[in-house]
Amino acid sequence: MPSSRLFEIVYLLLQRRRMTAAELAERFEVSVRTVYRDIDALSAAGVPVYAIPGKGGGVALMEHCVLDRAAFSEGEQRQLLTALQSLPGDARLGAEEVLAKLSGLFRRSEPDWLQVDMSRWGSAGADNAKFDAVKSAILSHRVLRFPYAGSDGQTNWRRVCPARLVFKGRAWYLQGLCLDRKDWRTFKLTRILALELLEETFAPLPPPPSIEPEGPYSGSVLPVRLRFSPAMAWRVYDEFDANCVVREPDGALSVSAALPEDAWLYGYLLSFGADLKVLEPERLCRRLGQLAKEIWQNSEKADTGCQDCCDILAASNRQEESFMNQQFCQSCGMPLSDALLGTEADGAPSPHYCKYCYQNGAFTCAMTMEEMIEFCTPMMVQANPVLTPEQAKTQMRQFFPSLLRWKK
Repeated sequence: MPSSRLFEIVYLLLQRRRMTAAELAERFEVSVRTVYRDIDALSAAGVPVYAIPGKGGGVALMEHCVLDRAAFSEGEQRQLLTALQSLPGDARLGAEEVLAKLSGLFRRSEPDWLQVDMSRWGSAGADNAKFDAVKSAILSHRVLRFPYAGSDGQTNWRRVCPARLVFKGRAWYLQGLCLDRKDWRTFKLTRILALELLEETFAPLPPPPSIEPEGPYSGSVLPVRLRFSPAMAWRVYDEFDANCVVREPDGALSVSAALPEDAWLYGYLLSFGADLKVLEPERLCRRLGQLAKEIWQNSEKADTGCQDCCDILAASNRQEESFMNQQFCQSCGMPLSDALLGTEADGAPSPHYCKYCYQNGAFTCAMTMEEMIEFCTPMMVQANPVLTPEQAKTQMRQFFPSLLRWKK
């Protein structure tokens, strides 16, 4: 006997309280004898179902114990109540009565430990109201009309048959059939600037396609290598997969990723300000520099004097000099700490070199810069697994000539 028929019998009896065997037989297109066999099977499984003989009789469930003992396990009860509690914002308001009834039927009250608020900070519930309006449009099959701020910088009005709300990557999206584009489109809720619920309705739609297309990204993708200051760790781990991130000995974070190459990329990288250095590719670094210069020119006050610019440049030079001369060994490039300082001839700590390169006022080993690079390569690759040995050597060849020991 199909188990689905047994479950449906239980749910029908939950709704109607009592049905005759003939009604059940007609519903499932089976014989009355089969219905009674199903009732025996349910009773043997512990479902409190019984038959009432005579006129006006039929099949019924005992009161007050069906859901608690038969239809849902204790874990399933908890999952159902949690699912209702986790509805976001205004969407939960319509479920409060259902939640109260189920809590009563299950004779349990789960702690209100979970709250989902999809609104942005300071939105005063506007985001929740938008979510609830979209949900109502989906359930009532009504067309939505709204201005949408696209990633191309244009804001256009759209008429959409809404089909599905999707939460992905810390944001809500609406999937719907765009009547203007005559195709499925995905809209980020925060970019929907206003909502107009039209009287126009539409027939039920087939399920929309996956919000994330199968196969590789069809647009242009740019492999990048980025270096973030330790102050940006919170954003790096928020926005990049941990497998792409390598923490360097000095606390900086190196990221290797493939990002869409479009206007969004430049704005995104610029949002990190001076806490980001683009390592590769070079053309991306140059383009960001050009954009940063344009931003500075647009922000420069007409009466900004030369002294202001000189002060900024001098501060930048001092910061760079401090970074180069105080934080790294001026022989091998190792990040310095008090415990790693070498010693001068009088035993005083060396301000420039590590103890592995410099002791008692002399270098511990005579070697050329290229020999030092060869010596440091395995350690640099171990600390930065994303680098190949050749890439590590290239970086050191660019960096080492600025160190005191190798300056010409």
